[in-house]
Amino acid sequence: MKTIKRTFLLFSMSILSLLFTSCSKDDDNNGSSYPKQVSITYIVSSTSTASASLVIYQNETGGNTDVTNPTLPYTKTFTRTVNQYNLLSLGYGTNTNQTVKMEILVNNTLVKSQTFTSTSGAITYLFE
Repeated sequence: MKTIKRTFLLFSMSILSLLFTSCSKDDDNNGSSYPKQVSITYIVSSTSTASASLVIYQNETGGNTDVTNPTLPYTKTFTRTVNQYNLLSLGYGTNTNQTVKMEILVNNTLVKSQTFTSTSGAITYLFE
């Protein structure tokens, strides 16, 4: 079951990545210069459980990191150099339906937040 959840999360995050990276804008980058170094914080919390079976996030190098059986709330902060249209992703899995909130902060500013009531979920953020 854990393998199915992990596969589902990876598949969901891959599809979201493809959707966001395939979109483009004709305007400029609004005065932002890339590449740039940013502080990234991921937060996974819950009002209905004290742990998850899995938290998966895009790490400092752009690869994925799996954290098995983390205690909630789970927080991870690091610095990364990003380019325009780079994507951040965060996902979770639990053994039963739970209420789980996921947040992505860039330079201490909340850029994405979503609450799920299910066994898994994923969110992404695109640098524009």
